[in-house]
Amino acid sequence: MPAAIADTPERIPGAAFRAAAALHLQRSPSLSREALARELRERLAGRGIRYHLRTLKRQLSGSVATVPPEVERALREVIADAGGEDAVTAIEQALAEAGLSGASAATTPTYIACERMLPLAQLWLYLHPERSKRALAFRLREELEQIGIRLNVDSLQSILAGKQRLVRREIQDALFSLLCHDGVTSPADAEARIESMSREIRGAQEGRAFENARRIHELAKAWKIERKEPSSRRLAILLKQRLAERGIVIGLPHVQKLVDGRARRVRRSMSSAIESILRADTATSASQDLETKAPPPAGAELDLAWVKAAPIAELARKYVVTHPGMTMRKLAIQISREVEALGYTTSPNTIQPILGGHKKRTRGFIYRALLHLDGAPATRVPNEHVFGAAARDERAAEPPPSSDPPADSEVRPRSGLAPKAPRPDSALQRPRSESSLSASAQSPFGAYRAAIQRYQVLDREAELELAWRYRREGDHAAGNALVESHLQFVVKVASQYRGYGMQLADLVEEGNLGLLEAVRRFEPSRNLRFKTYAIYWIRAYIVDHLLREWSIVGGGTGALVSRTFFRLRRERAKLEMQLGEGDASIDALLATRFQTTEDSIRSMSQRVGARDASLDAQSHADGGPTLLETLRDPSSDPEHLTASAERDAFVRGVVGRVWKALDPRERLIVEERLLSEDDEVSLADLGRRLGVSRERVRQLEARTKSKLRSAFEAVVRGGDEAAEAPHRMEREPEIAALCA
Repeated sequence: MPAAIADTPERIPGAAFRAAAALHLQRSPSLSREALARELRERLAGRGIRYHLRTLKRQLSGSVATVPPEVERALREVIADAGGEDAVTAIEQALAEAGLSGASAATTPTYIACERMLPLAQLWLYLHPERSKRALAFRLREELEQIGIRLNVDSLQSILAGKQRLVRREIQDALFSLLCHDGVTSPADAEARIESMSREIRGAQEGRAFENARRIHELAKAWKIERKEPSSRRLAILLKQRLAERGIVIGLPHVQKLVDGRARRVRRSMSSAIESILRADTATSASQDLETKAPPPAGAELDLAWVKAAPIAELARKYVVTHPGMTMRKLAIQISREVEALGYTTSPNTIQPILGGHKKRTRGFIYRALLHLDGAPATRVPNEHVFGAAARDERAAEPPPSSDPPADSEVRPRSGLAPKAPRPDSALQRPRSESSLSASAQSPFGAYRAAIQRYQVLDREAELELAWRYRREGDHAAGNALVESHLQFVVKVASQYRGYGMQLADLVEEGNLGLLEAVRRFEPSRNLRFKTYAIYWIRAYIVDHLLREWSIVGGGTGALVSRTFFRLRRERAKLEMQLGEGDASIDALLATRFQTTEDSIRSMSQRVGARDASLDAQSHADGGPTLLETLRDPSSDPEHLTASAERDAFVRGVVGRVWKALDPRERLIVEERLLSEDDEVSLADLGRRLGVSRERVRQLEARTKSKLRSAFEAVVRGGDEAAEAPHRMEREPEIAALCA
């Protein structure tokens, strides 16, 4: 067995392993493949490695392309124990002759440890400080596609972040090819550069670490207050230009998210650059206020806040009514002058739609300008008219995040298995607004959503540890912790199906059942995030519930029904836009697209088009008859009643004429089976009454029907009985059923 293979600390191809196992089986005729697999499993178990017997058998047969080095070492020990070192040497020589030793392609690791690849990625990022990990992921995808390997950008970015344990060797080769463009000549050269520039690379990585973006938002707000600039986009454009001058490339939408406070995190280097730009443009007093945590003037902050436009329109209407000769246009011009006096700039054309009630929100300085119009003293905008005022009141009690977090702090959430750190009493629970408390008290589902907020989202390591404890030890507490950490995720997935008329609480309940099923079936050995696996079960249970509860009449829950149900309306709308409404070929095209029949498409269209309606519901919203009262009753039709009476009289007349020709058993069959108004008697019951078998009763019934059929045909053809029957009478369905 090649020593190089045995010492490789990565997952290796299984060609040499399978060849060595085959040679060992040839040297030991009494040893079977299954016995060898069992012996390997026992040796691995002695090392504390639990391995499934089926997996070992698949690796020995070649169904699995790669094997861990521990399995290869266990096989080497088995060969040494069975035949000694001579057997190991003989097998090594045979493998060398077959080209399965040394540094051949068959022994090159297919997967390598992620820790070996990460320094190369860090070196590339250090050489390209303006590029991000996502940009590197795009470059790697292009390199891998050239050799026929397709990986999406998200997977590559996860690998570059160190979230994978093993990665493909081709990714490392692609990184080497990218570094060759930067002057790196060989892997040894890359290792030398990494070692010589380790301090600089580490500093660059620290600059790429994330920190809280709230400080950037506070600085941007101070800048806008000082400059009287309500627009965040203008500030974002300015920051983008200043950052480009420093060699930092960033998209305008991302800068605007930082300025608006919609971004939760920002890179430390980016934060330092933006902070230096804003501090250079901000007056000394504003910077000192920010350092001492002094809040800005309430009036200045509310001037830039979004306020409701409806109160402004109401005040403008009253002002026009109380001032004869005043129009909305004149009022807009006066307000624009007041706005200029406050230090802001806007146009009467912008103000007039606000005064007319055509806008939903506007800036606070327009509200304050309208209040100042009559020369009144400075008036604060009412807090209830400000968007997000309640949220700001809640955040006011929170301590602002530190701009320089401690070195041992982590961005990812703390593991749910770690002990909780004690918190001060003031931070035990965030105060909630009265509106949210009342809403939670009134709605049981609102109380449920508030209750699940206390469960913390787990990271990958905590999820896998809980999953292993549940799978290996049957620890139900670990399973419950895994479920509780994903209850909020179930609510998020269920919210995507709210447009189908179902209660969100019911959808969440079904999604929770899917979450339980996912916990039961999850295999942590795949090294996936539990959320990635659980979403399929959550959606499956929700979709099944929608299909079952959409209509009282069951329509099935198969894959075709599910696909048709959720896509039919969208596909039909596309075809109607292309071909026009009412086109006869739409159903045929839909049937071809969904690989089903036109009848199924029409049936599903009726099912999707409307929900079930109660017959007791009123036909109009303002009252009127019920839907049941509008249905036509065929039994109340005079023509139907007359025809039915004539038909019954005709049938009984013909049967009466044939009655004398029937024996007692045939008469009993006619009374109990053919002319009975109640449920007909079964053949077995008649057989017991007549003392014959069920088959004999069936034969007697067939003979009786033959006699009746002959009598009816004779009446229809003509004769004395034809005068009593309608002229050229066709056989009625009831008569046909009687003689069938």
